[in-house]
Amino acid sequence: MSNSGIEHNENGAVDKTITPMPKSVEQQELLLPLGHETSQHTPTPKPTSNNSRDTPAANDAISRLAPPVLKQRKSTAILPSVTDVDIAGININEDSNSIFTTDNTSDEDEEALQEILTGLISDDLAHGGTATPSQLDYKDLNFFDTTGAIDRDNFYTKYIANEKNVDDDDFKLKLKHFFILSSAGKPIYAFNGNDDIVLGYMGIITTIVSSFEENIGEEIQSVTVGDTKIVFLNKSPIILVAISKISYEAMGAKPDSILIRQLTTLYNYLLSILSKPLIDKNFQNRMNYDLRKILTPLDFKNLDQLCMKLTYGLPVTRGDTKCFDFFISDVLDSCLQSIKISKTIRTKLNNILLSCKRLKDDEEYVGEDLLFGMLMSCNKLISFMKPKNHNLVNEDIKILISMIQAQEIEEFQAQEDLWFPLCMPNFNPNGFLYVFVKRFDIFDNGTPQQISIILISGNKNAFYQMQQLSSYIIHKIIKTESLKNKLYQELAGSSKLSITNDIRVQYIKHFIYKLKKPNQFVMSNVSHFNNDTSDNSILQLVYFYSNLHNNKAVSITLPGSGSGSPRKLSYMRWNGKGSVVTGFMLSDEKSEFYCVCNENIPSKVLIAYSLRIIKWCEKYENRLFIGNGITF
Repeated sequence: MSNSGIEHNENGAVDKTITPMPKSVEQQELLLPLGHETSQHTPTPKPTSNNSRDTPAANDAISRLAPPVLKQRKSTAILPSVTDVDIAGININEDSNSIFTTDNTSDEDEEALQEILTGLISDDLAHGGTATPSQLDYKDLNFFDTTGAIDRDNFYTKYIANEKNVDDDDFKLKLKHFFILSSAGKPIYAFNGNDDIVLGYMGIITTIVSSFEENIGEEIQSVTVGDTKIVFLNKSPIILVAISKISYEAMGAKPDSILIRQLTTLYNYLLSILSKPLIDKNFQNRMNYDLRKILTPLDFKNLDQLCMKLTYGLPVTRGDTKCFDFFISDVLDSCLQSIKISKTIRTKLNNILLSCKRLKDDEEYVGEDLLFGMLMSCNKLISFMKPKNHNLVNEDIKILISMIQAQEIEEFQAQEDLWFPLCMPNFNPNGFLYVFVKRFDIFDNGTPQQISIILISGNKNAFYQMQQLSSYIIHKIIKTESLKNKLYQELAGSSKLSITNDIRVQYIKHFIYKLKKPNQFVMSNVSHFNNDTSDNSILQLVYFYSNLHNNKAVSITLPGSGSGSPRKLSYMRWNGKGSVVTGFMLSDEKSEFYCVCNENIPSKVLIAYSLRIIKWCEKYENRLFIGNGITF
């Protein structure tokens, strides 16, 4: 691998061109997205939107809506962003869908990947140098220059925390805002701030939306003011708005897509608790209807939780790592996470679920009204049963899991049964299904392992039948001693997937592996990254994976591959406070792999260990993923 040289331009940035063999790769350096330097004397940029025309009323409203642009700290980090490249002479087995398969990954393939990555890393190190690894702090990731020393907790409170009782100045400092309002401008929900502050912003939002519709005849989608991104989702009679000063949320081929996805999740939550017909009916009767009248305090808490999880991977009340799972699920397009158990045990549990449809009581089928059945542990799927002609999409299951988690926190005691209506927007936005939840523990010699039984029916009067089915499932699991003991051991061992113990790989501190066809993922234990599960570690992983996922990747096009899906590779490196973190991504048409290492690592070692993890995931695919579930 040869370098063509490194030159500094007049702004101090680095112009780099990497020349891998046998063809060249042009690489453009990007400064850390949340850490680029902004001069205090730089005039405020003119607000821009995705529409070609602006109106005076809209421009004035936008300028008032956008928070002030704060001076950002200059970063020492370098994020390589490379263009597509044709790689000739790479002998990829064309009979395989994956370049990562255990049987088909050749030495030539691995060497080719190493050659590409070596060019990216060596060029980066030539500019950034080396550093002694030490623990990073999330406030060192250059969100904002706080003009003076500020500790981690104060930074969190000032810029991140979900707060209702704040003044206007503190309100504007928040990195993220969500607003939900009616088309008539009536407030429904705000992530931060009370009515005294929020009402003014709701009026501004209404002015912006109506100005575009009246003067341009189009719906506004997004506006950029300096470093602030404002995205609108018009679901008349409801409007949802996200305001973000987090620049990696505006990365990628479609800069609005991340915030649109987040707003869609919030909208789906409203549909899930109210349904589309009920919302439309209330606003048809009165356009200035206050939708808050039919929302409960728990609904507002759930919206707060969703906003925190979607943005930061954190709960409103700090200390729950399950929220990071939800964040990664959203980043990976509503990917679901299942728990690792043996195929034999999963098959036995699947058969128990299927037998519920055949269970009789006085010649009547108890499970006649059962539509969907799930077994879960730690908010991860163990088993999923569905009708042959119907399915629940991942977006609906994600909302369902979030609802169950919220109910557990608020009012669900250990052995209580839970029964609630839920509209599944992608299944049927016009009606409700009814969800039964039962939790039970299995014991051995260690910590109890909790399992949740989720049974979904279309009959609102089927509570006692679902309760009877849950008792049957528990009996079938508990009464068979061998099944109970084996299930306990596997749940205890799989709840915290360890890179060092389970896969025996060094250097890599955290990884995510996504299987594309069923849209499911597995990831390692969060605590291995910084040896803890603190907010500091979670926010770092959120930052690294968001940038890595949205970064421009090298697209490897193979000679003679026809219209086959290109393989992609992405590499990023962050320096800060004496610490070095490396991020790496490999993908093909079958899977995606992401990992982070909190130290310098040779390209050969990084590729070798990444492929080892990928091969391990492929080897145990039947244990790691539930696939499409079982049907009746």
